[in-house]
Amino acid sequence: MDSPETNELVVYRKRREPTLGIVVSPGGDSLRLFSEDGKRYEVEGKKLVLRAAITVSPDLTDSERKLEMRKWRRELEEKKSSVDVETLWECVVDEMETVSFAELLDLYSGAGEVSGSERLSLFWAVDKNAVYLGRTEDGYAVRSREEVARTLRAAELREERERKRLAAADWARSVLEGGEPASPGPDHAEFLEMIQGYLVHLDGYERAKEARDFLHDVGIRETEAGVEFLIKTGFWEKDDDCESKKISLGFRHSARAVEEAEAVAAAEAAFDGFSDRTDLRVFSVDSEGTRDMDDAISLERGGDGITLGVHISNVASVVERGGFLDKGALSRSETVYFPEGSTDMFPRELVSEKLSLTRGELRPALSLFVSFDAESLELLDYRFENTLVRVSENLSYSAATEIFGSEEWGRTLIDLAGALRRGRIEKGAFLVQLPELKIRVGSDGSVSAEKDPMNSPAHEVVSECMILMNRLAGDFFSKNAVPAVFRSQTRETDPEARELDPADVLFPVKVIKHLRPSAVSLAPEPHRSIGVDSYVQMTSPIRRYMDLLMQRQLVCWLRGEGVCYDGAELEDTNMRVSLNAREIKNAQRSRHRYWLVRYLLQRDVKGARGYVSSRGHRGFNVYIPEFLIELPLSNAGNRVFEIGEEISVSLWGMDPLRRKIRATPE
Repeated sequence: MDSPETNELVVYRKRREPTLGIVVSPGGDSLRLFSEDGKRYEVEGKKLVLRAAITVSPDLTDSERKLEMRKWRRELEEKKSSVDVETLWECVVDEMETVSFAELLDLYSGAGEVSGSERLSLFWAVDKNAVYLGRTEDGYAVRSREEVARTLRAAELREERERKRLAAADWARSVLEGGEPASPGPDHAEFLEMIQGYLVHLDGYERAKEARDFLHDVGIRETEAGVEFLIKTGFWEKDDDCESKKISLGFRHSARAVEEAEAVAAAEAAFDGFSDRTDLRVFSVDSEGTRDMDDAISLERGGDGITLGVHISNVASVVERGGFLDKGALSRSETVYFPEGSTDMFPRELVSEKLSLTRGELRPALSLFVSFDAESLELLDYRFENTLVRVSENLSYSAATEIFGSEEWGRTLIDLAGALRRGRIEKGAFLVQLPELKIRVGSDGSVSAEKDPMNSPAHEVVSECMILMNRLAGDFFSKNAVPAVFRSQTRETDPEARELDPADVLFPVKVIKHLRPSAVSLAPEPHRSIGVDSYVQMTSPIRRYMDLLMQRQLVCWLRGEGVCYDGAELEDTNMRVSLNAREIKNAQRSRHRYWLVRYLLQRDVKGARGYVSSRGHRGFNVYIPEFLIELPLSNAGNRVFEIGEEISVSLWGMDPLRRKIRATPE
């Protein structure tokens, strides 16, 4: 290409894209240009791709030059679609693989004269249209008919996609503007599913950016507003939110797992190697409405001794390692409990028909038998067995407490639990039994709440039996050098925590600051807050995958099959389960808060008794024992309170979806 003249309009490549420039000083291997951004650049001559043969007045200021090039670019963009690039391509597609711009210009002009403006317009149209011709170093590659057909079809699909998006956005805006929303059509449903995917998984969703852009376009700026939108359209139910949907969508059992569960339920059980202990009076104790009964207790007297039996549903003998049920349980990690209902780790039919220790049904169990001296209640010996048991009663805590107090064997259980607890206290256990607010949602949508003190004799018996099972499992694994996941807490409890008075109304708020999570490792270490030398959690294999894993490890050992899992497998699985469990715990807390706000909203709470619990950055906090919640005080003005002071508060400004509750002193 001949060297351009001063003040001539040219086209050069800037990051491969065509850019306009005005020559300031030509010559040599490079030339100085005034570019569209209003700056001067040294540009290599090889980057120059077109002389426009258009001279710009030398009298223009820099601002005027910039405006002139902006005008040219606008006109070129407007005219490019009017240039028939397709016909030019038809002239060369069957004859040439590459073509230069000069050859295209000859075809376009028919060897006639072409103005600088026409030449520039043709170049711009050809260079910007990648459908028919592709840029190369020296010209353009001629795309095949097949390539062009594919590209045009892709463009059609993009246009159709954009049309659907715009239509869905218009519909969404009409829904947000109020009135009765029109039923979503098939095209709208796709975008509703996209919004759902984003709200549930956020940036982990594969279409997250597309979903964010769509929500922004329709005027939805926050997650909660997106939830409200999906509910308003009918795509979600009234009380759905991100947590509940993530669980319900992610916890669906695969068709293969359901088939496997049906096959297991229908198969005739084979219990070779199991000890028949149907002679025992075995009973379970659980909360009202519990469906997953995975533990039970028995008590035998003989001579000068007492034998306590702790029986755990032997899920390991029913659910095969590595099967679809097992893989599904691993991916879920835990059964999820929401006030409105549970989402099971295993298919419900399998839990009901094969796994739960249901009254009158023959069930395989992993049983711990512990011998105690009848007088001193000193622990003498223990053993684990694979057994067959038949539960006599499925008791609630209240019913069990009544029976324990009225029958001699029940009083023995209470005494035994007390001895076990005293033994743990002597070893430094820090026992904290905080009440729980049980929130339940009826089938009609009604919400009820009841405080459960969790301190009845039956609670103590069950708690001590489960701790004993986990403690002796830890001892067994440690003594036999069987790889296990041990839970520990090696730090001593703060002396300040031990000085707290459980009768203090603010005890739950004060003590919670001293409670620490346990650590996990493959080496046995003391769990000081529980008061045991080693601890392996394994009493809930229906509900927790790691409990099933540890049960499977022990069952295999008892069968003489060695270990099921080596240390590396245990660590990898525990890490995966722990991540899932953390998400589940957060979801459960969030849903509890949602239904608590719903419950308080229907109560219209005024004049509730509260106690000033602490001073925060923005004022005082108040603890309300009736609902076991601590809230910041709103609209307190300049009032100053004493910590522990009793005040009357009203609750207002409640928003279940945003989990908001405001408390105002009266």
